[in-house]
Amino acid sequence: MLVKEFYRIDSKEVQEDGSVVYGVSLNTTHDVYKGHFPERPITPGVCNIQMIKELAEDASGRSLTLSEIDRCRLTAMVTPDGSPSLNIKVKIDDNTRLTATIYNGDTTYMTLSGTVIDRIS
Repeated sequence: MLVKEFYRIDSKEVQEDGSVVYGVSLNTTHDVYKGHFPERPITPGVCNIQMIKELAEDASGRSLTLSEIDRCRLTAMVTPDGSPSLNIKVKIDDNTRLTATIYNGDTTYMTLSGTVIDRIS
């Protein structure tokens, strides 16, 4: 899990449509930024996806596996210096259809849609 080391949850707001909007802060000194990339740190896309999955688990109260990604669109770079605070909106429809957006103000950094299933322990 990335939560608590890579990012922290600052706020959580349940919307009328059933989606949940999280306010998160990135740990700008995390080791991932030393390797990706030291001179110009960028949050790896896989870390964005993992944050979405973890927040979907929090929103649903279930342990999940992201079994399929239908669409994942990176539209701007998440950087620890330029965008250390983010909003992440997650919604699960019919217990399996996940949609998510990472944004801050007018900037959308990533959108994702896919399928989640309960994780088998």
